[in-house]
Amino acid sequence: MRYIKGAFFLNTVKRKGSKMRTNEIRLVGNVVKEPLLKEGPVAKFGIIRIAVNSKYKEEEETLFIDVKLFGHVYTDLDYYEIKKGDRVQVHGRLVLEEFTTKDGVDVKAPAIIANSLVKFHKKVKEEKGF
Repeated sequence: MRYIKGAFFLNTVKRKGSKMRTNEIRLVGNVVKEPLLKEGPVAKFGIIRIAVNSKYKEEEETLFIDVKLFGHVYTDLDYYEIKKGDRVQVHGRLVLEEFTTKDGVDVKAPAIIANSLVKFHKKVKEEKGF
C-alpha cells in the first residue's frame, strides 16, 4: 500500500485468467457540500464532494474530489445521514471524467466510483459528574 497526497492507493490487482487490471482507492475526508441526489433513466444516484488533506513536512495540501454513489452505496447516504461537515471513508475505483464547461472549455477531473461509504462519528465530550 502506498500513501500519496492524502489517498491510499491499493496496488493494482491482476485477476487470475484475466488480462484486465483494476484500481482501488480509499480516501478519508470531510464532506464539503450537501449530497446531491439525482435520478437517472435507470436508477437513482448521489454525488458527494469531499476534501482530503495531506501534509508533508511544512506543506499542506487539500484535494477536492467528487464521489459518485450507486446502488447499495447510494442507500448508505440515508443510513448514515451524510451531510456537510461529516468525516467519511470512501472505498472505490478512481476514474478520470471528461466534460465541457458552459464556456466551452474541456476539463478532465478525477472522481471516485464508490464501492463503500462509512461515516466516522464525532467524539462526544463526557460531562463531569458530581
